[in-house]
Amino acid sequence: MNSPFFALIKKDLKGYFDQPTGYILLVVFVSILSWSFFKAALLLGEASLRPLFSVNFAIDQPSLPWVMAIFIPAATMRLLSEEQRDGTLETLLTQPIRGWVILIAKFIAGLIFVSISILATLSIPISIITAGNLDWGAVFSQYLASIFLAGALVSIGLFTSSLTRNQIVSFIIGLTLSMGLMIVGLDIVAVTLPSSLASLLQLLSPITHFSNVGRGIIDLRDILYFLSLISVFLSATFLIIKGRTLSHKTAQYRNLQLGVGGLIVLSILIGWFGSSIQGRLDLTEDKIFSLTPATIDIVNSLEDLMTIDVFLSENPAVEITTVSRDVNDFLDDLEANSNGMVKIVKHYPENDSIAERKAQNAGIQPTPFQTIDQGNLEINNSYLGLTLTYLDKREAIGFVSSVDGFEYRLVSLANKMLSEFTVKKKVAFLSGHGETDPTRDFDTFARLLSQQYDISKIDPDENQKIDLSGIDVLIISSPKTRIPENHRIAIENHIQSGGKSLFLIEPILVDYNQFSGIPNRENSSDFVFSEFGISVEEDIVFDMQSHETITSNTGVSAMYPYFIRAEVSDPKVGGEVNSVVMQWASSVGVIGNNSSEYKVSPLLSTTEFGAIDFTFRNLLPNAPIFSEITRSELVQSDVGMIAEGNNGSRTAVISDSEWLQEYAINRFAGNYLFGLNVIDWLAQEDNLAEVRSKIATRRDLVFSSDTHKTIVQTFNTIGMPILFIGIAFIRYFQRRSKGFRQRLINRSNKNQDLENK
Repeated sequence: MNSPFFALIKKDLKGYFDQPTGYILLVVFVSILSWSFFKAALLLGEASLRPLFSVNFAIDQPSLPWVMAIFIPAATMRLLSEEQRDGTLETLLTQPIRGWVILIAKFIAGLIFVSISILATLSIPISIITAGNLDWGAVFSQYLASIFLAGALVSIGLFTSSLTRNQIVSFIIGLTLSMGLMIVGLDIVAVTLPSSLASLLQLLSPITHFSNVGRGIIDLRDILYFLSLISVFLSATFLIIKGRTLSHKTAQYRNLQLGVGGLIVLSILIGWFGSSIQGRLDLTEDKIFSLTPATIDIVNSLEDLMTIDVFLSENPAVEITTVSRDVNDFLDDLEANSNGMVKIVKHYPENDSIAERKAQNAGIQPTPFQTIDQGNLEINNSYLGLTLTYLDKREAIGFVSSVDGFEYRLVSLANKMLSEFTVKKKVAFLSGHGETDPTRDFDTFARLLSQQYDISKIDPDENQKIDLSGIDVLIISSPKTRIPENHRIAIENHIQSGGKSLFLIEPILVDYNQFSGIPNRENSSDFVFSEFGISVEEDIVFDMQSHETITSNTGVSAMYPYFIRAEVSDPKVGGEVNSVVMQWASSVGVIGNNSSEYKVSPLLSTTEFGAIDFTFRNLLPNAPIFSEITRSELVQSDVGMIAEGNNGSRTAVISDSEWLQEYAINRFAGNYLFGLNVIDWLAQEDNLAEVRSKIATRRDLVFSSDTHKTIVQTFNTIGMPILFIGIAFIRYFQRRSKGFRQRLINRSNKNQDLENK
């Protein structure tokens, strides 16, 4: 630890923390990021650090990469400029210390200081876990990406600091270079350039590679890029500072130029050709960017070769460059894990007339994107579609606009092609008793189901016997007239013979004119559920913590506790869907006469801040019950149950049907995903639920109270800066005390010398 290398690092670090400048930079850095994060996070209501690491540029909402582009040039401007101004750099270079040792020591010192600044924001995720479930794999990746970006920007700062003795000039040059490199990677800039140039600039921009790592993927290509960028600027810096000790006419200087130039060229080549190297690690908790075991099982169940023809552009539009890369990575992984049963064939229709004709025959058309070239508006047509061919079956995806949900789209088509060689399972909606109309109210949900199941509607008259033979899943949604005895017997026989059923029961209907509840006396909750030991009560639950908003005709939004965000209690049914928004749901309980033939367990429930409205006369957003409720009256309530019988039957009972209707599923994506997962569980198609749920993870940011929210926000935006200010004062008084003691020692030594004389 006494080597010159560590001594130089210690010296530069002391330079940061022995002066007010370092603490001012830290305080400003943490304050801006904390304020900006909570401004966005409280609006989004999502427990993630996405606002902190966003690559989208916004002056009114700065994020970490853009604050770093300003902060790091300010933090590194003195590293070499100050040495040159004071004349100590030449002294250092004439010492028996290698020039690269000096350079690396200064780079590491700058990176340590910047890393301390970045890690100071860890107080944000640590405090956020008190109000939500963070994806710690993604958090680790985001901070790792920040360290790599910091390394690149520190190397740029060192380079600009070596160009001049003036720190302000160094800062301005560093800021311009750093911001310029990052800005050229933005879509809003790239769309104004020719496609080939835009793709090149995005490849060279740190912001592109930061975005990839920041999503939770450690990709070898991005790591090589950052290492190459650091190497390029450190090499250029070494040439500048070492060149000051050599005559530019000597052979030694020319050799130095050739050696450094070769290193720079090698670094650029590694970064450039490294973009074709495969190798990545998915750190996200749900493995969003990895193949699910279900996908691997499905492709491994192929009995013949499946060919996936991919139609893509060699120079895709800027808007889909990252998507194109992710799709290619996914397909390569799929091919590698298929045991030779999947073959990927890539076509480039823009340069191949045969491929273009093949794409047209498959119904795959190029998608137009607008670009501006030299002030002229141009259209860039880009391909990113594919076809799947299995035996004599073919399916197509015309265009992939996002990698989110791509795996499910692809696998569901593959599963559909496999299923066409077998009989599709049948899902039937019961009608004729005032039930919700599947063709009107459940239109979107029914269409989604039809991709995997044979959908039908059973509409018997009162005296007609219901034939439920061959029905795999029976859906009974909100009956409002009494179900005749013969129909009841048919439904009971269906369940007792091992059938699968979904009951959406509504004991309370809502009068929209009066905005009050009306008992639905013929909701039919009495005739089957007693056998399971399940009771659907005549009430309405609400949740004072986990709920949604309602918007009036005048456009005013208000929190509405009757629109509860129910938590999914059973992941084997809901997959990775964590919550479902339900409207005016009722409580569901377990009664004592449950038969041992059925295992009953909760499916959906409120939080512990739930409550029950037994009167339901006033359902307005400002209903008095919300202000009158006491803490002792808050209780967690179930709003959904499942029952599994020894005979193989599966039944789900949910006290609301509106959560699957058009309004709800158009606004809340988790609703229809949960509905599809429930049907898959009932039909025992659990494999597709696993794949689909990868895009359904929801991490809500829910504070237990306003006080809780204020404490978390204040601690990060004010508390952490005050902590650094306190450390600065402690450090100041320590140095002052140390200096005072040293002066006393010097004075004592001086007096002793005088006495000796």
